[in-house]
Amino acid sequence: MMQTDSHTIVSLRVKGMVCDRCIAVANHELVQAGFDVLSIQLGQLTLRGPLSAEDVEKIRSIFIEQGFSLINDIKQTVHQRVKILVDAYFTQDDLSENKSRLSTQLQESLESDYDTISGQFTKAEGITLEKYIILRRINKVKERLVYSDLTLTEIAHRTGYSSVQHLSNQFRQQTGLTPSYFRQVRREKQALQHESEESAVPTGIDQ
Repeated sequence: MMQTDSHTIVSLRVKGMVCDRCIAVANHELVQAGFDVLSIQLGQLTLRGPLSAEDVEKIRSIFIEQGFSLINDIKQTVHQRVKILVDAYFTQDDLSENKSRLSTQLQESLESDYDTISGQFTKAEGITLEKYIILRRINKVKERLVYSDLTLTEIAHRTGYSSVQHLSNQFRQQTGLTPSYFRQVRREKQALQHESEESAVPTGIDQ
């Protein structure tokens, strides 16, 4: 695991986490200790690095106090680690604030060149790494279109696209819809659902 950049994403495996409460406790303790937690799941912690040896030992101590422990990450396959790192990257609210390219972060975290990482991922997953990243980015765009009032320009900026045109072209290629049409369709469906829910609520007492 190599740390050379303030935006390096670090993945650690954890033993002993068995429930949602474990996740909540671990997340609270790590945040209190000053760590930037990107995601935490049963058995897996992903945070923003770099981490020094002292940081790792501090995390280890926190986990020991809570009845958890760090385990060696070497048994994880490359494609599994890639998916964890990519998914963690797209949990960030505003990708424009991350000045380090995702490809660079993958190379630094996995200590390998991008072509090798991509080849191993494609062989294991049956989909190219580029395609996987595109799909994750499109999902991020969909979230913004459905759950925010951001303009398309703002969405493009926050999801790492170079322009609205680039976003629109890629969105249409992957979904068959334009971003504006997708947003409108979702709003119409939500309005219909809201009307249906309101009509199902009793308005008075039967006479």
